[in-house]
Amino acid sequence: MAVKKVDHISILAKNPHKVIDFYQTFFGFQIKSEIEVPDRHMNIYFLTNGGDTLEIIQPTGDELKMTDGLKHIAFVSDNIEEDFNFFQEKGAKLLHKEVQTHENMSFFFARSPSGEFVEVIQYRS
Repeated sequence: MAVKKVDHISILAKNPHKVIDFYQTFFGFQIKSEIEVPDRHMNIYFLTNGGDTLEIIQPTGDELKMTDGLKHIAFVSDNIEEDFNFFQEKGAKLLHKEVQTHENMSFFFARSPSGEFVEVIQYRS
């Protein structure tokens, strides 16, 4: 398997500024970047503290049925295709039939036995 480490933890929040304030106040996280993604009906806030990253996702569309809380945990891969095949072979509940690509990354999602999503992501330079 090519998974190396946790990349980020993603949290859904209808009121992201309250969540951001919580992680800033109690854990010392700082806002690294804010991204509007209108085609996916969300705003994304990246917070960092040392090498740790939180991704706070604010849904912006009424049709989204998202609830606040943990969305997913993401792990970095250095060979996304190898990991995707490994997950398939081991019977993981995959959300995609193939590796997805977006801008400078490739990724796929699986669902753990306890229900949370797990993302495996590889960044392209």
